Amino acid sequence: MSYPRELTAQEYKAFLDMRLSITRHRRRNVMRRNLHDAKSRLGKIGFSVPPHMVDFQIPLGWAATAISVPAARIHRDGFRIRGESSLGEDLAEIFDNPHARRLESGATRSSMKHGPAFMFVTPGEADKGDPRVVFSAKSALEATCIQNPRTGSVTAALELVDRHQSLMYVPGMVLEVTMSQDTGKWFVTREMPQNHNLVLCEPFVWDWDLDRPFGRSRITRPLIGAMEQGVRTLLRQEVMAEFFSSPQRALLGADEQHFTDKDGNPIDPWKLIMGAIWALPDTYDEDEDKLVRPELKQLQQASMQPHSEMFNGIVLRVASELSMPISYLGVQHNQPQNEGAIRAEEASMVSLIEHQIKVSYSLAAVNLARKALAVFHDEWTDSMAKDLQGLTARFTDPGTPTIQARSDAALKYKTAFPDGDPEVAMEMYGLTDEQIQRNLEYARRHSAGTLLDRVLAASPDSPANTTNAAVSGDPGGATVTE
Repeated sequence: MSYPRELTAQEYKAFLDMRLSITRHRRRNVMRRNLHDAKSRLGKIGFSVPPHMVDFQIPLGWAATAISVPAARIHRDGFRIRGESSLGEDLAEIFDNPHARRLESGATRSSMKHGPAFMFVTPGEADKGDPRVVFSAKSALEATCIQNPRTGSVTAALELVDRHQSLMYVPGMVLEVTMSQDTGKWFVTREMPQNHNLVLCEPFVWDWDLDRPFGRSRITRPLIGAMEQGVRTLLRQEVMAEFFSSPQRALLGADEQHFTDKDGNPIDPWKLIMGAIWALPDTYDEDEDKLVRPELKQLQQASMQPHSEMFNGIVLRVASELSMPISYLGVQHNQPQNEGAIRAEEASMVSLIEHQIKVSYSLAAVNLARKALAVFHDEWTDSMAKDLQGLTARFTDPGTPTIQARSDAALKYKTAFPDGDPEVAMEMYGLTDEQIQRNLEYARRHSAGTLLDRVLAASPDSPANTTNAAVSGDPGGATVTE
């Protein structure tokens, strides 16, 4: 087939639908990105702030906190395959890559920012020094996909490369789609066929449900409204601080001559305000026919406490919206004094993260692993599908258990199941996959060494058996002569 070629009707419809989806959600996604990066500014300030103090507004980092805190507690730590299969070693080789782990972590974080994020898998180019499996990750600003509503599987996906080029993933094929500079039409300029029928894209989704198959952002509308209200409150507090820095005074009985120098020129107001000692002569009141002594009074300032209390109330609403301890948002109330209190304060947040791992991220990781294996072996067979029926992804505990709590859990498991799988006990203790494998490898070497010692000890040619035979007069033993 010669290239470039036109897209088929089915390809063009899927391509256009996905591009329109990215464009339709772009404005909201850019707004959330700016809020996360603290680059967004208030559009509506209010009449209580002087125009020249509008630039005093300070951005709040609650959007970044809403994402960074749960993202830091979601760590995939390997895969588990039920039964014996060499595919487990292949998975370890594929995902034992710092870059791949970083991309997966970035996709998880980006999904909290926009709702979905997308991981792509492609074969590496050996002549360029690529690994056999190459991963890439894109946010909702640069990628999307189409899913089968009945099975949830991906039927097509789109990855934007730049304004004029995209990669379109369809079953068993990756298409390079380029826009003509002359006509503005899209053409297929390259095809990369695969020896399987999978679409090499997997969405990572936060807060999936039936109504929102691409999930929801952690930067919700209630959070955005509370952030704007919080910025306005801090700005009003900043204005009030300016009045505290320059107390308002009233000078009663003063005359114009008190504010001019000996030449009749007005005195700089800052010199009057910053003067260490104020000494004003009495003035003569012609109407009263008497001297009047000027009197300086300081006007009572409005309290800043209402602004602080209002801000604390906003923080409480944000903490409720995010299922997060209030101390994470910069306000410290009753600080928990022990481990139990800390766990109780974080219980809602930890439960939310555990739920998202079970219903979303674990499934995404398993599907991504299947597609990575298909690229690694350049095929997808019934035998591979059967071996991976029991494939699961293991994630670390999103809570904050102490060493003592983990060791108690592992000890209780070992007591209840003395012949149980030692890997389960080590997982309950909190060891990583790498640490578990090191322990198992050590146990195998130690077991092999012990078995070899027993075999050598039982051999008739062993030094111990030879000596015993000689002492007992065994004919098979060595003869000792003088």
